[in-house]
Amino acid sequence: MPKASSSGGDARSHYKLGNEHYEKGDFDSAIANYDKAIDLDPTYEKAYYNRGLAYACKEDYDRAISDINRVIELKPDFAEAYYILGLAYEYKNMPDNAIEAYNRALKLNPGFKDAQNRLELTLSKKEKMEKEKASAAAGPAKVGGGEAKIEDGQIKEVAFLEKPKINFSAVAGMETMKNTIIKYIVWPFKDPKLAEKYGMKAGGGVLLYGPPGCGKTFIAKATAGECQTNFINAKISDIVDMYAGNTEKNLHKVFVTARQAAPAIIFFDEVEALGGKREGEQQQHMKMAVNQMLAEMDGIEGTTENVLVMAATNMPWDVDPALRRSGRFGNTIYIPPPDMKSRKAIFQLECKNRPVTRIAWQRLALATWGYSSADIKQIVKEAAMIPWEQEFKTGKGRNISTGDFIRVIKQRKNTLAPWYQLVEKEIVGKKETQYIDGKPHVTEKPSKIGPEEQETYRELINEIKRGNKFYWKWLKTIVKNIAIYVPIPF
Repeated sequence: MPKASSSGGDARSHYKLGNEHYEKGDFDSAIANYDKAIDLDPTYEKAYYNRGLAYACKEDYDRAISDINRVIELKPDFAEAYYILGLAYEYKNMPDNAIEAYNRALKLNPGFKDAQNRLELTLSKKEKMEKEKASAAAGPAKVGGGEAKIEDGQIKEVAFLEKPKINFSAVAGMETMKNTIIKYIVWPFKDPKLAEKYGMKAGGGVLLYGPPGCGKTFIAKATAGECQTNFINAKISDIVDMYAGNTEKNLHKVFVTARQAAPAIIFFDEVEALGGKREGEQQQHMKMAVNQMLAEMDGIEGTTENVLVMAATNMPWDVDPALRRSGRFGNTIYIPPPDMKSRKAIFQLECKNRPVTRIAWQRLALATWGYSSADIKQIVKEAAMIPWEQEFKTGKGRNISTGDFIRVIKQRKNTLAPWYQLVEKEIVGKKETQYIDGKPHVTEKPSKIGPEEQETYRELINEIKRGNKFYWKWLKTIVKNIAIYVPIPF
């Protein structure tokens, strides 16, 4: 507990006062109060942590780093501290130190998506810097026109994929999902007057959720192409910034640009990294970003008419509940793994520009029951490499055969099983058996969401429960083994 002072104040009251000044952007006053809290209690790690944030906002990174290192001394398992340390090193242009700090954060918390995003961004920046140094060493290059200086963490410009060329004809199968999107999204954009006549409107929010690798991002782009609208792929790593207020400014800039170019679709991938639940002190620096997102989607800053906000996530229950209510991301669309018809269509689409013999498409679709779209694309790539490698070595070419695909499928498991296991623990609940002193002890892991919220994800929950039935597992195994080992000709 923070210590009390003889003058009647205590460390906690100075800490709270510092937080009030910090939230108002008065960092000098915030630091002064954190100083008093630390003088009264030199082990008050929260005061060191917030003082470090305040120093970082003042761009005094050396003092920020000193305070965050002190936090780590006091609380070595605090992943968030390593994340902030990485940001400070990043803004001091010390990428190696930043990468080390982000890796430490991820080691303590492997699911820390903010740290993962910044790590990937820093590695990319480091690679770019090394290429630029190598290019400079090779000699000066002529560049046409100057380039404006961009602050670290700011979006250089909001880039449009001007009316994407792809549409639903490029999305293999998934007819039910496409029909839902056409009805709720495409029709209002194509004929807004008719939509208005029936009380509908073009715009609002749609949340796509489902297992990874099943084409949520691709479907969002295809939706924009189907609507013939502008499309903004708002990358979370470009929006999130450590400076006070910058994340909200970046977010606002995206919405302003979309409104100016309406009709438009904004797409946020892994939206839980930006709009996660506002709970716990570790997420304090992101609470204002969620509030800004709420304001933008409610149209407080301007109308959201003819601006559709699409977001994708693997874990929708981790998105802040206020964002998931009706009028924001109230429409949730489940993107499941491809069904048999869709798997067959994906194989055919991926092989369209590859040399193939007469392929038993139905057999391949049966053999990949439960595989994601990304899994199937990788299978096609690896199957194509077999005759390609042979021709490269021998000079004798041949087309890709069904046997090449089967050979790869035998070796490649589907990548969705770990995701379904995690989801089962989080939203369904699961019984786990542990053996203590040779005796079984069954513990029940409850769902992290209530019965009412479970109804929102009923389609996914039913899929998980059905997949756990012994007869369903038995059926899948039989069908896949027949498809793999019996030479079905179609």
